Amino acid sequence: MKETLGERLLHLMSDGNWHSTQELVDKISHRFSATMHSLKQRGYQFDKRHVEKNQYEYRLIQ
Repeated sequence: MKETLGERLLHLMSDGNWHSTQELVDKISHRFSATMHSLKQRGYQFDKRHVEKNQYEYRLIQ
């Protein structure tokens, strides 16, 4: 059975490491933030940090 975008995002981020915007776009979808938003509504929490001008990284809080 094919994984949903939410499942793919959780699987990728389950390592607890920081993941760049570009990595999430490449491996999940250009709409990864919408997927992240729907997971937040289900109780998942994410950290976001500013790395450089217009560049951010995200990680799943476990």
